[in-house]
Amino acid sequence: MTDEQWRAWLRDPGAVRVTLAELEHAAGTEQVSDAGYLAPASEGLARPRYAGVLERAVDVSTRLDGMIEFGDIELLDDGSITHWADYQWRGYPVRLYLGAPDWPRGEFRQIATAIIEGRRSVNRDKIVLGVMDASSQLDTPIDTGQLPGDAGPVPLLLGVNYNVPAISDSTTTLHYRVSYLPLTSVTPRDLGNAVPHTADLAGGGFTLDNAPGTGSEITAAAVEAHDTPAAIVQWIAAHYGLPLGLVDLPDVAVGLYSQAETSGAQLLDRLCQGLGAHWFVDALGQLTARVLVEPGATPDVTLGRDDITDGSLSLASDEAAWPKLTLRWQRNEAPLRTVAGTILVNDPAQAARFGREWNESVAAQTLTGHPLAEPVTRDSALQLEAEAVVQRDRLLALHATRREVWECETYRLDLELHQTITINVPPLVGRVGRVLRIRRDTGQGVATIGIWL
Repeated sequence: MTDEQWRAWLRDPGAVRVTLAELEHAAGTEQVSDAGYLAPASEGLARPRYAGVLERAVDVSTRLDGMIEFGDIELLDDGSITHWADYQWRGYPVRLYLGAPDWPRGEFRQIATAIIEGRRSVNRDKIVLGVMDASSQLDTPIDTGQLPGDAGPVPLLLGVNYNVPAISDSTTTLHYRVSYLPLTSVTPRDLGNAVPHTADLAGGGFTLDNAPGTGSEITAAAVEAHDTPAAIVQWIAAHYGLPLGLVDLPDVAVGLYSQAETSGAQLLDRLCQGLGAHWFVDALGQLTARVLVEPGATPDVTLGRDDITDGSLSLASDEAAWPKLTLRWQRNEAPLRTVAGTILVNDPAQAARFGREWNESVAAQTLTGHPLAEPVTRDSALQLEAEAVVQRDRLLALHATRREVWECETYRLDLELHQTITINVPPLVGRVGRVLRIRRDTGQGVATIGIWL
């Protein structure tokens, strides 16, 4: 079946649909469906049967803000699955597939992947499993190990970093640690002055040639290999064992640093914030990240009055236009309290930079009809001034007008995140937006969508 045939089937309001669920647990995998399903013998599947005990696994929601939401999975127990209540479910994946009862199993399409949270309730005739979105695994802190002497986690450094703390991790040598990951370059400094050293790139640090003096403050400029947004997303996906989906982010120099316990979700949030981007785990369990761009004039999809349920179109939220944007870039993770005198004399601008946390790129625009619009400040992982200017201007232009999110319930189950869309129903006639979130109820044959305009 081609993608177009699949979408045409989803658009057919009279199509009979079957939801299959594959529920993993510590002892294996259970296959269930909401109507009973038996794959054709011609497919030669080792386990062709999906027991018809799935009462509810609907309201699958995908959003550009990184969440996939499920309703609880409700399993009807006629006595044949009572022993399932004793299985260890928590932390194992569940996969949902959608198709028709007369299709081969291979034609079913995966519509969601999530993680089983555990047993919600168990009674005489029903087992209810709670489900959390697949992106929740990215909330698990990244284990970087511990520094000696209860000094906390080994810092996590990704990409290009202007100035970070250097932490002494030895009582017998002058070795300092900068990063959990190997480095491609490191430049130690004492009060801002570069100092003689031996680099330990593989160990994420360096050894000083001479002991620091009284009043010294050792920091470093450091570069790690994952120095673009796409490379950082790829590293996070690999660290958590997630397949990589579509990554459409600017090719710019970036850097992230954390001296505290941090998670993949936190890193992705920080990375995307200054790029006007979003990340999420898609239906196939793939980590996806992309910038939110202007919808343009020609929609991918047009919905009419007959495509949405009566009275369901409503304004969900709006965001004021931005009269001014301050985009912070090249964070200084270790601002110096004291800078070497030679730098103060020979390069006062650099001396000031060593003491300042951020560089800032500022621009304003004239707005008409927005008297209460307030200036906006955004932190970013950007490292180069020219690239910060480009991203600043792009974000400011994107918010030259008020932005709105509208919701409606539609019979069209074929819609996809990030598609451009027009709903020719007042007051949205002729306006083009972008699909921001989708909540599908395949059992009822409807989807609730959020549209960004």
